[in-house]
Amino acid sequence: MRSSLSDLLGVLSDAVAPQRVRFADDSPHGADSPPEAPVTVHAVALDRVGRSRRDGPVLDLELRVAVECHGPEQLDNMEQLLLSVERHSQYSIVSSNEYRPGEYQESIRDGLGFLVRIPVPLRFEEPSGPPVLEPLVAKTGVARRIQGRLVDVHNKGIPDAYIHAHSSATAVVSDATGHFEVLASADELQHFAVAVHGTEREVSASTSSLPVIIRWT
Repeated sequence: MRSSLSDLLGVLSDAVAPQRVRFADDSPHGADSPPEAPVTVHAVALDRVGRSRRDGPVLDLELRVAVECHGPEQLDNMEQLLLSVERHSQYSIVSSNEYRPGEYQESIRDGLGFLVRIPVPLRFEEPSGPPVLEPLVAKTGVARRIQGRLVDVHNKGIPDAYIHAHSSATAVVSDATGHFEVLASADELQHFAVAVHGTEREVSASTSSLPVIIRWT
């Protein structure tokens, strides 16, 4: 996990060099204690995505970190940091409609900033005793982000719907045009729980071509 975080810190440091990027602990700054660096990073959450097999069993995790800019050059630094993260496809920036309640306010404390997802593959040893109750799922690739759209019978996008891939630990909300982006396993066939105006249904869809279209009928 430290290796995955260090890789991101290296990307951010290169983007704003020679300015300093500091990984902060969770202690909030006091009123007379300004941030020690123009850019600070701190961990926000760690989510379990699922399990996969890549030369042995792997626990697929997702680390969410807050990247925060301070001082007179914060706008310029924000621009360089956002562009740098976008150029590295293993990372993704959390969109405004994907924030958990109060997450942005609690994460960005002293300036401008954004949240980044870091994929974290964690290898582990399988137990050598009796079979485990939850079987390991064999997958051919790493966790990925799936783009899709939720539409009604007239192919009109459905906004503000909750979409949850069964292979993911978190749910997302569709935007005004019905589009969404959700973290899921590498399996081609995905199973979703979709809730519209309080009504929930189970839907399966192939992700062989993206964006995937989910029809609410």
